Amino acid sequence: MLKSKIRKKKKKKKKKNLKKRTKKKKKKNKKKKKKKKKKSDKEDEIGNEKEEKINIKKHKETQEYNSSSNEEDEKFDSCDEGDNNNILLNNKIINNKNGQNEEQVKPYDYEKLLVSEKNKSTIWISYIVYYLEKGNIQEARNIAERALKTIDIHLIEEKLNIYLCYINMECAYGDNLNEIFKRALLVNNEKSIYLHTMNILKMNKKLNELKELCEEGIKKFKYSKKIWTRYLELLHNTLNDEEYAHNILLKSLHALPKRKHLNIIINAARFEYKYSNIERGKNYFEKLIQEYPKRSDIWFTYLDIHINSLTKAKKNENDDENQKKKIKKLTLNELQFIRNIFERFLSIKFKTRVMKMIFTKWLLFEKNHGSVNTQKMVQKKAYDYVESLNALV
Repeated sequence: MLKSKIRKKKKKKKKKNLKKRTKKKKKKNKKKKKKKKKKSDKEDEIGNEKEEKINIKKHKETQEYNSSSNEEDEKFDSCDEGDNNNILLNNKIINNKNGQNEEQVKPYDYEKLLVSEKNKSTIWISYIVYYLEKGNIQEARNIAERALKTIDIHLIEEKLNIYLCYINMECAYGDNLNEIFKRALLVNNEKSIYLHTMNILKMNKKLNELKELCEEGIKKFKYSKKIWTRYLELLHNTLNDEEYAHNILLKSLHALPKRKHLNIIINAARFEYKYSNIERGKNYFEKLIQEYPKRSDIWFTYLDIHINSLTKAKKNENDDENQKKKIKKLTLNELQFIRNIFERFLSIKFKTRVMKMIFTKWLLFEKNHGSVNTQKMVQKKAYDYVESLNALV
């Protein structure tokens, strides 16, 4: 009996406690809801105030815009007229260059355009060309000098364009090339000025001056691969002095750091193949692959240059387009030599990616120059290589 009474009392207490807890929770929830409502009301008020402020600002801006619109329209109209005039003048000059303009461009047109476009080297250069076409070299020089003084100092490329044009003009028509060349060196990248002047002297077939400048360049920039390479190409292509080109290559290897030796020897071999002596170019590559047998890039360049030199027949100006596209047939000895290079290349056993490239290159070569049997032979070699890899796994 006592136990049952105690249980009943405990149950009643639990029920009372539950009721109290539920009441407290309800009160808390009500308080939270009230707080949320207050916050939302405040936010709505703030939002309305902000919207009112924004609307006031917009209204003011529209009033200001409407008041100043007439003045701005007048300004824009005047600017548009100026821009249209500049566009018309530009078109006139361009059409005059292309020979499509019925009206001749006059100095007045250039002067008018340069008022607003004083920093554009293209306009100055076309102005210089205008006087050169008229045969007035002195006036062309005056325009070049004006351009150098007028163009802003920080526009280095625009000024460089004027200097390059000035060098071209003096090389082709004038006699002040050395003076302009020295001035250009003072304010521009010296190496780029040397390289540009070499090209201009080559174009104008001033070979003595070209050789002097190249000799001066390799002394001044003895650590520059570009200058040595350019001189080597000029000796093969323009000056036609193979023996001296070989001496210059040896000098370059003494002057340049060792990391640049490989590139300059490859370039020298390329020039030998292209312009002079295929056998000497071949010897250069053979020495390189003996020294760097694991360099796949050397092997690939050797193959490309050697195959191109044999397959591309010399093109004459009188040849038709079909004749120029024709690939020269190779002799058995030439084919065997190229296949021998591929065999040696494969024997080194590079990574699978490189080996795949070698097989695809060889197969393409056989498709162009070989027979069905030689193609099958390459495919079999590729299959055997894949089988050897599977055996290792």
